[in-house]
Amino acid sequence: MLKVEWTYPVYKPTTPRPRPGQRTVSKQVERALPIEKAYMLVADGDKRPLLIMRECELCKGTDHAVLSRTLSNEQTVLLTHWFRCVKLPPNVLTEKHPFFNLFKKGEKQKKVPHLFFSDPNGDNKTALPGDQSQSELWKVMFTYLDRCYDENAKSAIKQLRKVLGAYDKLDAAEQLVRSRIDKEIEKNGPKSKKLKKFDKDLAKLAVEREKLRAKEKDLRDLALKAPVEPKPETANQQEG
Repeated sequence: MLKVEWTYPVYKPTTPRPRPGQRTVSKQVERALPIEKAYMLVADGDKRPLLIMRECELCKGTDHAVLSRTLSNEQTVLLTHWFRCVKLPPNVLTEKHPFFNLFKKGEKQKKVPHLFFSDPNGDNKTALPGDQSQSELWKVMFTYLDRCYDENAKSAIKQLRKVLGAYDKLDAAEQLVRSRIDKEIEKNGPKSKKLKKFDKDLAKLAVEREKLRAKEKDLRDLALKAPVEPKPETANQQEG
């Protein structure tokens, strides 16, 4: 549950096949893709909002707000499951990189952001520096979740954190039973009658784990809002 599911899009220009009687064809030059095509490729049909981050060789550690695995950051990781998380390499800032336009600095920007959020088509873009606080990051993430999903993400997060705690208890209980099995085998051998009871205990824990997985799946499965359809033009607008 506490793992960010990154995607790593790669675009390679294709060289068209030579036509009959044609000996050679011109090779496509590596260049930045038009912004619309860049978003289409990184979204890849996923309707979830985008979280796009660039790796940085000079600023290692500035993406800790997203990548940290500490317990205080578990909410961040849980929230990422409702986004399509895209990670791009440091050379995305070179002008010939296919996804350069995603991180191209705007006229009013002093620095290139380390990560940004947007709709799958690039609308409603919000950029962050990378060293933002957890509370700043959560505020942005919940803004997108409230706008893009029909169900309440804050309520789901509270329940998912309870599921995490329940998983921890199950893990501890299972570890205890297995340690008792090892001690019993060491003391009385693999044919000990007590092992059947321990096997039943493990089976009960497995049933509880399956129930938790089903609950986790249900909590994760928030429904996206239907896309807003453009309003049809009225007869007067068409005439005008």
